[in-house]
Amino acid sequence: MAVRNVLPSLGADVVVVSVGIDPNESATVLGRYADGEGFAWRFAVAPRPMLAALQHAYGTRFLHPPSEPMFVIDTKGVPFIAPFGFKDEKTLRQLVEVARL
Repeated sequence: MAVRNVLPSLGADVVVVSVGIDPNESATVLGRYADGEGFAWRFAVAPRPMLAALQHAYGTRFLHPPSEPMFVIDTKGVPFIAPFGFKDEKTLRQLVEVARL
């Protein structure tokens, strides 16, 4: 919910994409979930090659939803991993500030 609450105040240059990592989940199911929860940002379903690439680059913990994995891509296009676990609105704002440097 923190993303939903803070996103409107982050600026038009911030793009959020939630990536579904369940290989059994369809885009239709994920879309219904996002709509039902009022999530107004982009959602995508990761194809298996993307899952393998994410695991290779960031480890298996990155594909474990309860750890609330997130990476941020800075203005140079370089991704960095946010701390695992819940991120409140203040933390999300700080992550965006760091990415803008």
